[in-house]
Amino acid sequence: MSSMNAEQTPDTELAARLAWINTARRLHRNKRIIGLVGVVLGACLVVWWKLDATVPDWALWTGIAVLVASWAIFVFVIVARWAWVKNNPYRPPA
Repeated sequence: MSSMNAEQTPDTELAARLAWINTARRLHRNKRIIGLVGVVLGACLVVWWKLDATVPDWALWTGIAVLVASWAIFVFVIVARWAWVKNNPYRPPA
């Protein structure tokens, strides 16, 4: 099933709503990707430390720090998007 975008619909109210939704979805996209990559990287470091006895302890602490920072980025993005939606509620065209 393909998703509709604002250019594909003749209904102006639906087009405006889709444009608003797409704008909300695009907010902080790079930060979300950085957070996702950080979570994966941090988890890999912790698992590497856990599975290999020769890995130095800095891998564990670096992995935990990366995980905490990445989750903090995710929380920031969630709060910022919520604030944007509260400050820019959808208003149908008149």
